[in-house]
Amino acid sequence: MTKLRILFTAVLAVSLVAGLSACAPAKLDVSDVAAIIDIRSPEDFAASHITGATNIDYNSGGFFAYASVLKKTEKYYVYGKTSEQATEGTQSIRALGISNVTNLGSFEDAQGVLPLGVTK
Repeated sequence: MTKLRILFTAVLAVSLVAGLSACAPAKLDVSDVAAIIDIRSPEDFAASHITGATNIDYNSGGFFAYASVLKKTEKYYVYGKTSEQATEGTQSIRALGISNVTNLGSFEDAQGVLPLGVTK
C-alpha cells in the first residue's frame, strides 16, 4: 500500500509539473520585427530595457514626430511603463496608419513574452 501511495504521488507530481509548463506563454518571434519600441521615459529606459529596444518617449512632445517615420509596412512591438501606457502608444501608432503593431503591455509583461534579455 505504501509503494502504491508513493507511485501515485509521483505520477501526480509529474502531471502537475507538465500541466503547469504547458500553461507557460510561448515566446514571440522577433525575427521579422522591424523594431521593439519602449515608450517609457528616457530615465526608465536607461535604467533597464529589453535588449535591442528603441526608446521613443510617449510623454515627450516628439513622440508623433519619431513615430511618423516608422515604415507603414513593417511589424512593431510596443511596451510601456504600464499596460495602459502601452495601449495608448499602440493606438497612437496605429492612428498614423501603421497596422502591424503588437501591444506587449508593461515592461514586465514584455520580458515574459520576448525571447530577449534585459539591458541594465
